[in-house]
Amino acid sequence: MICLTTSVGTRHVGSRMKCLTAAWTKTNQPLLCSSTSSTNHCNLKHSERLCHISLIGELRNCLCPPNNNNSTTFIRSYSTSTQQPTYSSKCLLGERDRFNAVMVDLTHEGNQQFIADNGYFGNILADSTSKWQKDGTIAIWIRVPIAHSRLIPVAASHGFSLHHTEGDNIYLSRWLLDCPSRLPAYANHQIGVSGFVLNEEKEEVLMIQDKHRIVRWKFPGGLSNFGEDIPDTVVREVWEETGIKTEFQSVLCFRQQHNMPWAFGISDIYIVCRLRPLNFDLNICKDELVDAKWTKVNELLKDPNHTHLTVRVAKLIQHGLKYGFDSVDISMEELPSVYKNTTYKLFHKPLPPSL
Repeated sequence: MICLTTSVGTRHVGSRMKCLTAAWTKTNQPLLCSSTSSTNHCNLKHSERLCHISLIGELRNCLCPPNNNNSTTFIRSYSTSTQQPTYSSKCLLGERDRFNAVMVDLTHEGNQQFIADNGYFGNILADSTSKWQKDGTIAIWIRVPIAHSRLIPVAASHGFSLHHTEGDNIYLSRWLLDCPSRLPAYANHQIGVSGFVLNEEKEEVLMIQDKHRIVRWKFPGGLSNFGEDIPDTVVREVWEETGIKTEFQSVLCFRQQHNMPWAFGISDIYIVCRLRPLNFDLNICKDELVDAKWTKVNELLKDPNHTHLTVRVAKLIQHGLKYGFDSVDISMEELPSVYKNTTYKLFHKPLPPSL
């Protein structure tokens, strides 16, 4: 390992460059540059500002041209393990969104050169943050693959905080403006869906007894998967739990409840849908259910063990059976989104045919 100690001043630049070049040529080892206030000779002592240079072609990065205040500016300090990348003025590659925030994806091929060494990544991150801040960027997001989670403490030391995880990726964020952060919190609701599977001819509804809630009978259902539409969720859940194939008819109601104790304290939206059964023979999932049965709708109003939600939905169904389901249904329609080549589902009370 070769060290070059440089003095504050510019008159010894030429001799230092010759010394450094000769040392590199003789040993073919990585070169190090350090700065002190009193010496200007080659030695083997590491100083506090030890800077690694891996290529002789980048020697000029060690010393800057002479300036008026007779001082020398040195490249940033990096760890001194072998095969370290040299410092450059490069910036992390990021994609700017419509809110003027930058998303940096460390899995991107263009960012691979910056993440091999923690110290090098820290310096590049600092420079990139400074550049974007001067450009008026409001925030920076960083996607860190779990394989490079060692970079999280480095980013944290530069003001980044954990935002959320998604699969094998951790997302960090930093607000750059001099005001309270306006970055949105990550998803704070989960979506649960249940099906009121109604046999209109017999005025019966499908009820299940969950292994985890044996005390009460309830509607079959479960949590919506990522990217799954509400109708698809409820049809899937009913089939998985009871063996009953169904057809989505409408949304009857939904409930919002906060601070769910078994869901890490997040909020819960529970949507009850009306379904039409396509078969009637039960084949329950014994891993999840104790029992399932068809029950008269009016029986739900008589049993005091049923929840307020179950009773209220039963009243909606009774009203629909008597006056028509247009009076209680929330219909769904798929409409084009403002985002190119995408659609969304809109739920609302049915409109008169004339509209």
